[in-house]
Amino acid sequence: MIKGPFYPIFIAAAYWLNVPLLSAQQILYWLASCVAIWAIYPAVRRKWLLPLLFLFLLFNPFSFNYPWVGRAYRLGIYPSLGILVFSCIAGFSVRLNTSWKKALIWSVAAGIFLSAFWNTREESVWIVPSLLLLFMPIFLRICLVKRSQAFGLLGLSFLPLLIFLSVNYTLKTVNLRHYGVFSSIELKTPEFKSAYGGLLRIESKYWRQHYPVVKDVREKAYAVSPSFRELKPYLEGSVGKSWQSLSGGDDFSAAHFIWAFRDSVAYAGYADKGTTALKFYERMGGEIDQACETGRLDCRSRITALIPSWHKEYNELILPTFFSVMKQLITFQDFSASTDGMMSFGPREIMITYETVTREKILTSRRDRLRADPGYHRQVNRKKIDILNKIGKFYQTTTPPCFLLALLMFTFSVVRSLISKQYSFFTLLGGAALAGLLSIVFILTLLTITSYSEIERPLHTAYPLLLIFIMTVFVDITQKSILK
Repeated sequence: MIKGPFYPIFIAAAYWLNVPLLSAQQILYWLASCVAIWAIYPAVRRKWLLPLLFLFLLFNPFSFNYPWVGRAYRLGIYPSLGILVFSCIAGFSVRLNTSWKKALIWSVAAGIFLSAFWNTREESVWIVPSLLLLFMPIFLRICLVKRSQAFGLLGLSFLPLLIFLSVNYTLKTVNLRHYGVFSSIELKTPEFKSAYGGLLRIESKYWRQHYPVVKDVREKAYAVSPSFRELKPYLEGSVGKSWQSLSGGDDFSAAHFIWAFRDSVAYAGYADKGTTALKFYERMGGEIDQACETGRLDCRSRITALIPSWHKEYNELILPTFFSVMKQLITFQDFSASTDGMMSFGPREIMITYETVTREKILTSRRDRLRADPGYHRQVNRKKIDILNKIGKFYQTTTPPCFLLALLMFTFSVVRSLISKQYSFFTLLGGAALAGLLSIVFILTLLTITSYSEIERPLHTAYPLLLIFIMTVFVDITQKSILK
């Protein structure tokens, strides 16, 4: 229960349908691109633009960025689900003016994809600003129409939320039956937040960026929490050392401490049942909080349970980090479709299980096997990869000026809309895409400063929004030129 349940569901569905996992992920992205164009189809006057917009979104370089999309990662479906949620809400908004039956279909789809999206990764809150902007004109319309129509509009508008809440409740109920925990993931339980958040709030003069629970903090927690002290032989022993080696130092980075912590809980015998683990977390959190309240520990206020504490030294990093993340995004930095030197490593049993479950042929673990492949096979693969890299290079070259131009035109459109008190659908859509984009960048800025030095994987979600923003602004300008 450490991660959202939808990606395992997707893997199981692909296996059951006998579709290789990585192929299924690419099919999902193709489907999401189709739905995005289908959603705006009625609102686009120049229909010949639609195939171009589809191709622009479809060939997003980070949909074939290696090695990330070549592995069983949640990012293989997360950007696609983000597009589907965004597109279904947009399609719902467009169809409200023509057919409530069609709007109902888009509303139901929005609820289903929002549920899948929210239960895939933990930072899905970034989509909330986009959804609020997309729903704003719908709620304004509800205030202006007759009461009989208002109830219908209100019901259609809240249907995605109702589906979302129902799916979440179902997932929690299933976990309650199997694990005894009424939660979608363990990290969201009050008990886990109490224990993990208790460690994060302990003050230390030896704090380090990206290392939220340094050894000094752990020693202080061992001294006041008998429960946490039970983990010391494992956290400071071989279990912890193996995770520290992945952190590349003599302590736990934010990316690895949570795994070392949970492994230690398991080795201590508290992970056989969900209820057993929660009782341990609750007891440990209570002991640390009591030590904080009685003054035995110097502690910060509990602002958040999962994000490391903010230090005043971080303030000067906000703007540089924000612009660095934004630059990494709009320049498609670090993109590569190359598989050169990539090989598979791991126990034979695990590799066989991976091939069986994913129905994918994994890369060889033997260098002599690479040289044994037929020459024409290697040549064809090199040509394919070269084409993909050229596509990526095209986006790297053209997207930055296109984004800056789109940002300028969008600002002009917003100012003109405020003056005229009239807005276009595509101005609103562009604003929703930009809001989601900035929300992701802001979240990743905070995580870059406090927790992680590598954000390439979570940044995958933002690239489709970047392209959608450019697309919608361009369509908005062409629409207005027709009206003139």
